[in-house]
Amino acid sequence: MKDLVRTILRENSHLDTLKKYFWDIWTNQVNLGKSPRIGYTDIRRKKLSKYNKQIDQWYYEFVGGINESFKLFDRYMTNLTVTDVDMRKTDQYINPEDKFEILITRIFNKSYDENIVNQTLEFGFIIKDATLLTDEGRLTWDELSDQKYDEIWDDIENWLRGELEGYVHTIQLDFGLDYLYIDSQWDD
Repeated sequence: MKDLVRTILRENSHLDTLKKYFWDIWTNQVNLGKSPRIGYTDIRRKKLSKYNKQIDQWYYEFVGGINESFKLFDRYMTNLTVTDVDMRKTDQYINPEDKFEILITRIFNKSYDENIVNQTLEFGFIIKDATLLTDEGRLTWDELSDQKYDEIWDDIENWLRGELEGYVHTIQLDFGLDYLYIDSQWDD
């Protein structure tokens, strides 16, 4: 029985330390004028993934609930310019030769309901600028708009959209959200 009590106390002490660690990070982010974010890429790297659900709960407690979490996410994502560098930071595979800027114009969802399992997040985007390595060589976004590149246009557009949706999926997790599906649409 003593061993069980010691184990429970040790585990609780560990969780208290972990909670303080995250609260300190989020407080620091807020003090710097940033939106507090969980940082799941770092959690994976630090091998803390087994605490994901607990970290989400601490995050909701920190920001004032899941509705506030969604509002923070919506404000963060609306009019956000995403670059190839940003995507690489979230472990998206982007060819080092590819350079681009994509504007996320808005989130179409108006709320998040944690009781719905298969939710879809929908957002609009515009490709502001791009220079991409293709089978035809390095091409700018304007050059790809030329009719002679129609055959590769769809492939490149679908690839960029897929990478952007993967990026948005990673970022939504940083706000404690768990949309199963991420869909994008041109918003020009």
